[in-house]
Amino acid sequence: MSQPAPADDPRIPPIGRVTQAERMFRVNWVAAELRSPSGVPLLSPHDVARLGHAARIVDVRRAEEIVGPDGHVPGSDYVPLDRAVELLSHRAVDEPLVLVSRTEERASRIALELESRGHRFVAVLMGGIVGWRQVGLAVSRDPSILSREGAIGPARTSAFVAEHRVLARDDVAAHLGDPSVIRWMKLASLLLTGRISCVDGRDGSGIIGAPGGDAGELLLVLAAFERVGKIQLDDAALRALLLRRLDAFGRLYLHTDIGAQNRLIGSFRSDRRLDAALANVFETLQWRRFLASPPEELRDLLLDHMIRPEHLGCGHLRLSLVNARDYGVRPELVESFLRQFFRLRWESITEHDVEVLPGGHAEGAVVNVLIPGDAEAYSRVPLVSPMAGGTQIFLQHPQVAQYLRRQTVHFLCASSEVDPRALEAEVTALAERQLGRTLHELARGLPIFVATVSPNSVHVDLHGEVA
Repeated sequence: MSQPAPADDPRIPPIGRVTQAERMFRVNWVAAELRSPSGVPLLSPHDVARLGHAARIVDVRRAEEIVGPDGHVPGSDYVPLDRAVELLSHRAVDEPLVLVSRTEERASRIALELESRGHRFVAVLMGGIVGWRQVGLAVSRDPSILSREGAIGPARTSAFVAEHRVLARDDVAAHLGDPSVIRWMKLASLLLTGRISCVDGRDGSGIIGAPGGDAGELLLVLAAFERVGKIQLDDAALRALLLRRLDAFGRLYLHTDIGAQNRLIGSFRSDRRLDAALANVFETLQWRRFLASPPEELRDLLLDHMIRPEHLGCGHLRLSLVNARDYGVRPELVESFLRQFFRLRWESITEHDVEVLPGGHAEGAVVNVLIPGDAEAYSRVPLVSPMAGGTQIFLQHPQVAQYLRRQTVHFLCASSEVDPRALEAEVTALAERQLGRTLHELARGLPIFVATVSPNSVHVDLHGEVA
């Protein structure tokens, strides 16, 4: 069985040695990394798909395999197996590298050799290109990759450096046309094994975005469900509903940020009742482990700290709680939802994801990403990095959000007497209301672009700015 990385991993430098964004990238890499029984570092296909342009993906298979039926990960570099150690050992030891072979065997040998030479962020794509395809991620068979044999460009430092500037149409078009920042996933696979991230531009990985991510979307539908059904969901009902949703759809994502996390830690430290439990908790990964599974007798106390607005790093969720009336949601529903989310996570529900984002907002645009035609279960949708040439963007996938909302509506109505058509209409109206208020608070004055993206083309239009 694969094992997680240790809590005191030396690859995570002290604050100040690298940018906050790079440090959080390293934290997330280490937290996601697994080790095979023989010590090979592994990353899952979903984790690799979300890396965006912060890491380099290197395929070490034979040329005929890379353009054959299995294809290759879009944006990969091609380095033949017999030259891989020679060429990659000259890269910086902290450059993130993901190695790909058909399964794992050939890439594993290269990864172990590079680690023995001091490389600290090298991993093998778990399951290889076969595993990538099996979870519904798209491949390319473009033969142009072969003309770049052994050619690896400079490390992409822009993935970790945020410049605050307003983006123009050409900036957005260039970003969305870069295959190294786009991964494609079947919508059916996203529904069952993927996740919707927040629109937040601080997430440097590749995302499919909606306000508040999975958590914001579920809260949206629950608020509409209460309004249409004229009911109030209590703690027991929310717990049962989250468990049923887990069985139906799988992963549920929620994010915070470093500022909110530091305020939360300060709040914990000021509570003398937590002194003994926190006596040996100092480093980032130690805090992650503690918050993932705290002592049972302290959990209610911890939740009292965790659901305060100042400790919520997701702006959309925080605004939903603070300005509940404007958002059309009961504040008690938000609080109860958060409590039940964390309680289930503490009961080893590993599909409940919590991601910590770096820094403050420095977005330069709002980008709505569309695909040609309607979103269907078989459609491929693009995971896009919200870091465009060193500038953050608010990134939304409205077609995907609408499709998934419809699935959640029918999921809820299947065990209630609420009319799905009435609920869907309320969800649509409430979504527009909440989105307008969140963008007004977080993206005021930024240009709004609508980008239609396919594997072969990108078309970007300017649609005004956020008032």
